[in-house]
Amino acid sequence: MEPALRIRDYEPGDEDALVEAWNRSLRYDPITLKVFERKVLLDPNFESSGLKIAEAGGELAGFVIGIVRRYPLFYQGLEAERGWITSIAVRPEFDLHEVAHRLLEEVFKFFMERGRVYVWFSPYTPNYFFPGVDPDRYGWVLETLETHGFKRVYEAISMDAQLYPDYEVPDWVYEAERGLEEQGIEIRHLETKDIHPLLRFLERNFSADWYRHCLELLQRGCGKDQVLVAVRDGEVLGYCQYFHGEEYDWHRAGAHFGPFGVREDFRGRGIGSVLLAKCLREMRAKGFHNAFLLWTDRETARFYSRFGFRITRKFYIMRRALR
Repeated sequence: MEPALRIRDYEPGDEDALVEAWNRSLRYDPITLKVFERKVLLDPNFESSGLKIAEAGGELAGFVIGIVRRYPLFYQGLEAERGWITSIAVRPEFDLHEVAHRLLEEVFKFFMERGRVYVWFSPYTPNYFFPGVDPDRYGWVLETLETHGFKRVYEAISMDAQLYPDYEVPDWVYEAERGLEEQGIEIRHLETKDIHPLLRFLERNFSADWYRHCLELLQRGCGKDQVLVAVRDGEVLGYCQYFHGEEYDWHRAGAHFGPFGVREDFRGRGIGSVLLAKCLREMRAKGFHNAFLLWTDRETARFYSRFGFRITRKFYIMRRALR
């Protein structure tokens, strides 16, 4: 007879078993203990009662991470109606659907106790692991969520570009840059005098997570050549950045491209093309063989494809109403 399944909250000392279960279950997205520390335990919104663990015979069978905002994300606030599931995992030797069902039932109670109206899988900022469910690699997660009332809200696209050995800035980009210069718009590396205008640009035009990400990147001492800006008369009109990855040194230079944006009333002039092309050249000059972005939509993907990006994954962002 199979041992009874028990659902409990996270307890200190579970970490190694949690990471092992993650890597056995979500094998296309492995993590390290340091990543788990940074993106789960050190998240100011983390609560042990939101990390539900399934045990059978004293062995960790699976887990689900649920989170609500206890502290506002800058000007985005507390988002008091929302809760997020950032990950769910079940070790393959256990019944996927039974364990996931029990975990979801318990994490829904966590959200309802905190007055949430909607649960999302999984665009929680700042510490999401993937935009949503990858239906090609984790079909069991998609099936389980849909069984529990989650609906597909929109699709996110991941893209990758190979920079080595053949990336070069297209000639038309140089022409576009000359045209911008004639309008008094300069595309260049971030300078100290640009920091305050850049943060104001982000605050006025983009999400609080973009603001937070750029702020933390600069606070951690990234090279200012990791950030490119479009500037006219001291005002930032667009920007892009690149960085490393998931552990504590995520801020250093690496292959992760973005965020990347241009003020709405200046779009269509070639600013985005010049920013992107010059950023990729900067990455290639530092020896990076690839660039990737984790999250865009299909319309914007057509723009990226002009610079060698190709779609590598798709995700469904999903939501369930609790009441």
